[in-house]
Amino acid sequence: MLLEERTINFKGKPLFQRAKFKTPFKMNGKMNDMACFFYILEGSCQAFASNGVVKLGAKEALMKKCGNSVTHFHEGKWEGIAIFFYSDVLHEVFKNSAPSFLSETPKIVTPKKIIANELIDRFINSLLIYFDNPELMDEELSLLKLKELVLILLKLEPQSNIHKFLSELFSPDKFKFTSTIENNIRSSLSIKELAFICNKSLSSFNREFKKVYNDTPSRYIKNQRLEYAAQLLCTTNDSIGGIAFDSGFQDVTTFSATFRFKFNDSPSNYRLKQIRK
Repeated sequence: MLLEERTINFKGKPLFQRAKFKTPFKMNGKMNDMACFFYILEGSCQAFASNGVVKLGAKEALMKKCGNSVTHFHEGKWEGIAIFFYSDVLHEVFKNSAPSFLSETPKIVTPKKIIANELIDRFINSLLIYFDNPELMDEELSLLKLKELVLILLKLEPQSNIHKFLSELFSPDKFKFTSTIENNIRSSLSIKELAFICNKSLSSFNREFKKVYNDTPSRYIKNQRLEYAAQLLCTTNDSIGGIAFDSGFQDVTTFSATFRFKFNDSPSNYRLKQIRK
């Protein structure tokens, strides 16, 4: 029975989760296109999956990959922390440089039990304050904490299947695709030109974009450009025309009309209201 749960989300997805259970208790889980770092603060459990079973005690952790699983929580007090690795979030974490573990060839691997040491203990302890004060954890800090854990795991076991767990969430082709999108998202390129740079036909580009971003290219790119423009309006003294150009819009008229449609206000009024706040 779940007694308490605290979750820190990233773009609507649970990224860090702390939970307490009344035991004994059994739980079924399903993960798609993701992995999970599962750390036991107190108590013990067994995790069952198609590729193996792992027994865990206090200050031990489990790295689990996609798929269905069943967890049995043994009798006694139980508390743990789950940290989720989503494919798209990891791409965002490493968007400026490809992680070294991409060179690994993905293979089916068994769940990986990790005996926590001082580095992992200190990392977990650094997270606890954010469960009590979730307003302190913004998106940028969330990405930094996730990257910190990835680097700790890779440093602790450089030859282990941790590499394989993480590399399964990456596809070099997908990474190249998302990198190209992010690097050109505020350029004046048309969708057709962007598809050409990605070495795809327009139809295959649209299909791949929908698969990766769960949105159409035009809508996603327009929203990203408008969000960036809104940020510039609040943090710079640049002219409206300059902000429009820097955000990827080719003329101020189109920018102003599109901005008003999204934010229900003109760029200049939006800036004044944000300054007053």
